[in-house]
Parts: sequence; structure tokens; C-alpha cells
Amino acid sequence: MDLDLSGRTALVTGAGRGNGRAIARELSNLGASVIVNDLEADPAEAVAEELNEDGEAVAVTADVSDQAAVEAMVEEGTDALGSVDVLVNNAGVGDAGPFLGEEASLRERFELNIGVHLWGSINCTLEVVDGMVDRGYGKVVNITSIHTKNGVGMSPEYDVGKFSLLGLTKSLALELGREGVRVNAVAPGWVNTRMTEGFTDETHEQIKELNPLGRYAEPEDIADAVAFLASPAADYVNGHELRVDGGQVPIDSWKHDNR
Repeated sequence: MDLDLSGRTALVTGAGRGNGRAIARELSNLGASVIVNDLEADPAEAVAEELNEDGEAVAVTADVSDQAAVEAMVEEGTDALGSVDVLVNNAGVGDAGPFLGEEASLRERFELNIGVHLWGSINCTLEVVDGMVDRGYGKVVNITSIHTKNGVGMSPEYDVGKFSLLGLTKSLALELGREGVRVNAVAPGWVNTRMTEGFTDETHEQIKELNPLGRYAEPEDIADAVAFLASPAADYVNGHELRVDGGQVPIDSWKHDNR
């Protein structure tokens, strides 16, 4: 299986911690130079410093929901490491709550989730896809969620953001496939990151009981799936959502007051 990414440049958004950090590490391990993006400078620089011990990386901060900031980020990153061959749209937010309640808060949460998950991915893809098409090669991997199977109660803004990103994945795969650009998604289940560390003990146990593997995913589990889709081994995989959830049984009646 050809997983070699030597000579390729990858841009990983939200790479300062959690899944993004693990993804950046794995792509670097496979030979890619990595543009490490995060909203905060310190975690991005820490990851880039680690990757530079055995590879090549640069840290660039940007809010991916801001098109101008993304333009500047891509320019800085590509000036340092070259044109982007692999884009991983991983940046995300976890703010969620019920649909019924304070309208102002609901609108703010929708704007945040759609701004980061959907528009952030659109912004980053727009900035690198022309170069991919010109070279006849590119891999875009969008990080969706287990939520795209059924949705999960009490988090409509998060669900809409991730469902929309899956729709973007499918549509772009159809449009860009003949141009040499493969567009796929990885849908994590519950992962052992700071987004889940605030759950109650009861919720932790419920999630583990409903998972056939009896545990959370680790960020490295997600990184392995992304690395496969980013590699030459997945050159004939396009428009696919790879679920990395341990066979998770959906929690259809999820309640945020369990956290």
C-alpha cells in the first residue's frame, strides 16, 4: 500500500491540538511538509516545532471563517513550503444547544458553526483548488462527524454545519474528480479530545457502552483514516465519507445537560 507523501505539502486547519495535531503528525511522518494552522499561535507553533525535528513544517494562524485571513494564511504557508497538494479541513467548534430557547443565542451558534465548518472549508478549498487543478493532482479531506448519520438531538447548529460539509464533499467530488482532485470526508465518532473531556461520568459511560469497541476513539485513529485518504493508496476513492466511529450506535436522544 502506497502511503508515501514525500514531496507533497499539506495544509491542516485546526492543527494545534486534538485531531488536527494528530493528523499533522501523521502526514509529516509519511513525508509531507505541513502548514500547521490554528486560531491560536502558541499551539500551532508548538506543533510545527515538533514536526520540524524530523520533517518540515510552518505554523500560520488564521480564523478560517475569514476569507481574507485564509488568503494571507495560504500565501504565507505556500511561500514557505510550496503549493498545497493535500488540504485537511479539520477546524471546528463544539458550541451547541437546543433549538428552542433564546433566539439571539441560537442565531449566534448557527453563525459560528456554519461559519467555521462550512464557510471555513469553502474558504480554504477556494484558496488551494485552482493550483490543484492546474497540476492535475490534489486531495481534499473534510472532517465531518458521526452526526451526519442521524443527527444528534440538542445540537442543530453543529448538525447543520457537518451535514452541509458532507454535501460540499459530495458535490465537489463530482465536479473536481476529472480534474485530478479527490474530495473525501472522515466522520469521527466520539474522540478523546478536549471537546469531550467536559462530559459527565455518566455520559462517558453511556458512550462507551453504546460502542462495540467499548472506548472512545483516539486522535491517532482519526489521523490514520485521513492519511489513507490523503495518500496515493486512495487515488480511486472519491466522494466517500469514511466513518471512524467503532460501529457506534447513534445516541438519538442525546441531552446536553448530561455533559
